[in-house]
Amino acid sequence: MRTLLLLLLASSGLLAQTTVESVPNQKVITGSYVSNPDKILDQQTVAEIDTALALLEKKTTVQVAVVALASIGDADIVEFGQKLFTLWGIGRKENDNGLLLLLVRDQRTIRFHTGYGVEGVLPDFVCKRIQMKYMVPEFKNGNYGAGILAGIRQIELIITNPQHAEELKAEEKKDVSDWTGFVFILCIVFAPIVITAFIVKATKGQFADSKDASETSHPEMRLTRLGWLAEFIVIPVLIIVAFATSSIENATGFCFLTLYAYFMLTLLHRLWRGQKVIKRFLKQEDHYEIVEFIRRQQWYWFLMGLLFPFPFFLYFFYHLSRKHTYRNYPRKCKQCQNPLHKLGDLAEDDYLSKGQLLEESLRSVDYDVWKCDACQNIEMWFYLNRSSRYEPCPRCKTIAFHLESDRTLESATYSSSGKGEKLYSCKFCNHKKKSTYTIARLVQHTTSGSSSFGGSSSGGSWGGGRSGGGGASSSW
Repeated sequence: MRTLLLLLLASSGLLAQTTVESVPNQKVITGSYVSNPDKILDQQTVAEIDTALALLEKKTTVQVAVVALASIGDADIVEFGQKLFTLWGIGRKENDNGLLLLLVRDQRTIRFHTGYGVEGVLPDFVCKRIQMKYMVPEFKNGNYGAGILAGIRQIELIITNPQHAEELKAEEKKDVSDWTGFVFILCIVFAPIVITAFIVKATKGQFADSKDASETSHPEMRLTRLGWLAEFIVIPVLIIVAFATSSIENATGFCFLTLYAYFMLTLLHRLWRGQKVIKRFLKQEDHYEIVEFIRRQQWYWFLMGLLFPFPFFLYFFYHLSRKHTYRNYPRKCKQCQNPLHKLGDLAEDDYLSKGQLLEESLRSVDYDVWKCDACQNIEMWFYLNRSSRYEPCPRCKTIAFHLESDRTLESATYSSSGKGEKLYSCKFCNHKKKSTYTIARLVQHTTSGSSSFGGSSSGGSWGGGRSGGGGASSSW
């Protein structure tokens, strides 16, 4: 679920955005071919890419830059790629033999931006074919490093032997039915997701019939292993097989619509199970648990609203309204069973401690105070802000503990590591805590001979190449 939420935030543009000017030019900084500011690629992958691209340039003088970014906001990836290519000057100035591989995660898009000198050996359709056949399948499974490496291997084959480009061209002309492509996508993308989900749920004891089932206050939401397999594997497979063996015209389209409708039914089944949870808590008059249950489901239904806009995009807003409804649902005093009434924001302040008032002002916690007019009993509920930057203070337990500063004590050099210091403090009791951490020492990359950029042996910059905007983009 965390992975899904991250992908959702990325697609919603909530992750940090990057401008052309802010993309670190690692060739100038460390001599690396890879700019990876958002850590989308792991260090081992970056090292493999650097090794492959250094060898490719040594053999052919072609310069390839790889840039992996979490977000570029609302910017168009083609324009962004053109500006970045021009700013850095990828490729040698005398023959403009540069290539930019730009991955933008929140747009779920890979872009090849070619210099004038490589457009002949890497025309747009060849770039597109490489992306769709070798890279996109990996990206759909979240394997960004594997996808980049697979693309680089094909680029290397073509640049060192143009005959491979002709082979790709021949493959592009093959008649591949829509049905074959549809099944291929299902097998490559959705099958691993479903299998992984089953393994995770089984490992964590999240099935109703698991031997070591973990405790939950929402048992109605759990399915048995057999029920889950039937709902998410057996029935979808039967639908696909039925259309694959039928003689219906445009079977692919009808199969897609049927699967879409079926998965909407599975969501309706989930809604029905969720309603059973709410009814049970209502019977117990546990309104707090109802609100918390709805809050935990909030991001899930937001994601479903994006994947299945009709009708679940509208349902998401209804989901939010239900949270408000149950938070303000009439309730009885636990002492005298007379009705309680909820105090307004100003009136409730008289019953909150100074720490609680501070938490509300920091928006780390939101308190609701209910009062019984008959016996003057006060009941209080609190709702944590899960996106707050504040944490419970180790000393006073007030949720007002936060990172105050992060500074460098000793800068890292090429010969020694550095040291940094983080200072945490509580805005209520002023308790402070310091922690130090190590900054990795700088790594100096050196290149020589024909593998240097722009004909220089320093390896400190690109070569001043130009691009006319050629290339291709693919999304997943």
